[in-house]
Amino acid sequence: MSSTTVNTVTHPYIPARSGDSRSPCPALNALANHGYIPRRGTKIHFTHLLNAVRTVYNLTLPLAFLLTIAGFVTCAKLSFSFPSSPSSPTSPVRTRRTPSWPCQPEKTSSILSWSRFTLPLPSISWTLDLESLCARGWTKITHDAALVHTAPTNAPDPILVQNLLTAAERGLTLRGLADYHAERTRSLTHPESTFHSHIGLAECGLAWLMLRTRPAATTSEENGLIEPEALRVWMGDECLPEAWCGNENAQRPGNAIGLREAHAMALIVGKLSESTSR
Repeated sequence: MSSTTVNTVTHPYIPARSGDSRSPCPALNALANHGYIPRRGTKIHFTHLLNAVRTVYNLTLPLAFLLTIAGFVTCAKLSFSFPSSPSSPTSPVRTRRTPSWPCQPEKTSSILSWSRFTLPLPSISWTLDLESLCARGWTKITHDAALVHTAPTNAPDPILVQNLLTAAERGLTLRGLADYHAERTRSLTHPESTFHSHIGLAECGLAWLMLRTRPAATTSEENGLIEPEALRVWMGDECLPEAWCGNENAQRPGNAIGLREAHAMALIVGKLSESTSR
């Protein structure tokens, strides 16, 4: 998949239908709704998801690989299948030949004689269903403080979507995003593990880096804001914003987002959330 395939015209938005598999992640669901990965959300191969995440959201290969491998290691299905050997009733029946005396040694070695027999090799498949990412547990990556998803559903919660849009009435700043995340964390009936807390901060940081508008007068990653319409479309409808690509003013990040930028932004969101909680 090349960058030229990031096109909402050739990949139109089609909402999930009944029976389609979806995850608690708006970014992955948007890929399925636009057909960058199978629209049914099932039997997604590793390289297919890796290329889609990297291309559509303009992530560096190391970051895209980390996100993809995390989902596959924790929730993907590894299956083996053996090809069925066709029956051949017309094939001649082999009979053992009784050698005449004196017995002459076979010219074919015992190793070569095994060439008559072939062992079928298994077909290995490692695929992911988006719905499998809903699984929760200390070995899973889904957490309970998602911005617009609640357990155990895989669809955006209308109340949480409206709460987020209310917080972003005039545009969501980085401080506003951190405050909303802190509020979601406080609303939990039980504290999250350190592992899942870090995942939540990383998701907030990535959402900021991917959706924020970038003022021309500054290069700071902390400046700018996320437009309410972009939040409604991406978080609520799980659809790429209309101006995601296609011109110099596209919403899609112009510079690739890497591990360093994502990690730094997660730390910033964490510090802002801590100051809010005090």
